[in-house]
Amino acid sequence: AKPADIEKFGERVGTTPYSLMSPVEDQAAPLMLSAWGKQVTVTSAADPRVAQFFTKYVQGPQTPEPGAACTGGVAR
Repeated sequence: AKPADIEKFGERVGTTPYSLMSPVEDQAAPLMLSAWGKQVTVTSAADPRVAQFFTKYVQGPQTPEPGAACTGGVAR
């Protein structure tokens, strides 16, 4: 992803609870949004589907435990 897209996307993630971002090499598009069985790939953080995805899927109806803490995970 372009540095400007990473910065813009990072700002969105930084102000949205229950969201995170991490780099992954060799994915289908520069930016990939994922939420419990839902996934959208975009080439720019300005793509209107980014805002739509956050609105619909952050703590959305597909979330198995809405409001649950995401602590105790394993990091490598």
